[in-house]
Amino acid sequence: MGERIIFLLQQIKNGKKNASVTPSSKFLAKQMLKWIDWEQIDCVIELGAGTWIFTEHILNHAKPSTKIIVIEIEDVYIEMLQDKFSDTILLEKDDVRNIDKIKQKHDIKKIDLIISWLPFLPAESIHKELKDYTSQGTIFRTFTYQPATFKKKYADFPISYIGFTFLNVPPARVYGIN
Repeated sequence: MGERIIFLLQQIKNGKKNASVTPSSKFLAKQMLKWIDWEQIDCVIELGAGTWIFTEHILNHAKPSTKIIVIEIEDVYIEMLQDKFSDTILLEKDDVRNIDKIKQKHDIKKIDLIISWLPFLPAESIHKELKDYTSQGTIFRTFTYQPATFKKKYADFPISYIGFTFLNVPPARVYGIN
């Protein structure tokens, strides 16, 4: 079954976990990875990978030695990610609220980059952790379809506007902390 159909079925099943009816585009993935110095990235944590398009873009940019940990909770996406990337990523079927536990499990001293594909509610659940990590130099990237709501939710972060893409359904704005 195609990724778009799987994604749509997941949206129907649980709309709070999938913020859209279609997977994000490669154009959004490209915006999310803008202005990252990949030579300085030794550990990436990807939150809510969903379908494989984002993970593939991360792998295309990362050094071969970069540790890439993907946290995903939905079985259907876990299966897709395992099939495509089992030998190149560390896949954790877990809730993103367990990011500290996962970091310890893999003996990670510093997370260099956190990329979030999550809608607001799960992202809010790790607000404190994101604040702690970014204050220690972790780069953070996320996107939104609702910039006014997003700015309120992240008002206490030193977050910057990165870019916008019309070539996504719906169009999205990218924000980050470098």
